[in-house]
Amino acid sequence: MTEIVKYTISDAKIFETEGQVEAYVNTMGVRDHDGDIIDPEAFNASIKANLPIPVLSGHDQKQIVGKVVFARAEELEAPEHRLLARIQMNMDTQIGREAFSNIAGDFVREWSVGFNIPGPDAVDYEKLGKETIRRIKNLDWVEVSSVIRGASPATMTIAAKSESIPDEIEEVEDVITEIIEITETSESSPDDTEEAAAATDEQSAADALTRIALLRTRLRLKEKLIA
Repeated sequence: MTEIVKYTISDAKIFETEGQVEAYVNTMGVRDHDGDIIDPEAFNASIKANLPIPVLSGHDQKQIVGKVVFARAEELEAPEHRLLARIQMNMDTQIGREAFSNIAGDFVREWSVGFNIPGPDAVDYEKLGKETIRRIKNLDWVEVSSVIRGASPATMTIAAKSESIPDEIEEVEDVITEIIEITETSESSPDDTEEAAAATDEQSAADALTRIALLRTRLRLKEKLIA
């Protein structure tokens, strides 16, 4: 049986003292870059039966760096769901500490889940316009990996539960200050550097918008956790 791999983008925050990470490790309910739609309930049986799920580095089975100790599907904006995983890194091993350091330092920003399709009844095929979409209703979750580059839509590592809402407020203020500085720099740029300055400002503004989107996702999740 061939293991299927799905990739996700992440932006890591962690419990540094405990070696824990919370991450959205898969996107469900919407079409991914492989053309599949994974149902939000597809991981449920594996979560019930298979935890803890091994965490690998780059899908290398010789490099077990941690384990998933908790997971559940979180609805963000229907029909999109994301798979929230709480990961305990193995801080008793060198590779576990190194993997944790890479995530904490934002050197590795993406995740990938590996799973098997348990049988033909686990999959449906649907028409979407002129295309045929594979809908995965059930799967056997085998592992999750930290990876250098992935392809799944809009999934990210999120803040640890111990992080407070004021932390996000402070970061929002930092982003606002950054945008103000971009505007002031743009207005004061000499004519001969206008083109170069515009390109820099455009990239800086895009980075700021990305940070704002991430902050919005973190706050939405915290609202769910507090509720």
